[in-house]
Amino acid sequence: MTFATNLLTRLMGAIVLLGILFGTSAFAAEFSATTDMHAQDVHLAVQSDNLVLIDVRTPDEWRNTGIAQGAVPISMQDTDFLNKLAQLTQANPGTPVAFICASGRRSGIVQAELARRGYENVFSVYGGTTGSSEAPGWIREGLPITPWVQN
Repeated sequence: MTFATNLLTRLMGAIVLLGILFGTSAFAAEFSATTDMHAQDVHLAVQSDNLVLIDVRTPDEWRNTGIAQGAVPISMQDTDFLNKLAQLTQANPGTPVAFICASGRRSGIVQAELARRGYENVFSVYGGTTGSSEAPGWIREGLPITPWVQN
């Protein structure tokens, strides 16, 4: 593992830990139209090619539940996460991007960190894939799931 890769991995871990410990706005339970999208709206936008959806969970989670139909699986733990994100956004210029995790917590972290770095039109799926106490999530909304197959 290169120094830069190791540093990026540690940085993402530190962001997660700080957010959990200090309850930053990335973890707000309330829906915010500037940072969050509802699962139904995400589904419609993805189906219309008006949004790129990225599943930031782990391969084990993808294997257990499948992924939201139309989502691109790029784990936030992937040391090449930012490069893969850049490739995807370059292939879809000007298209908003939404991130989905299990409950909306980790996708909120990713959304907040990328917004801090200057990314625009980035959102978190409120309630995530499996839901939270605040929102039912993709699966409980009855939205389509695609089985994940490892490449």
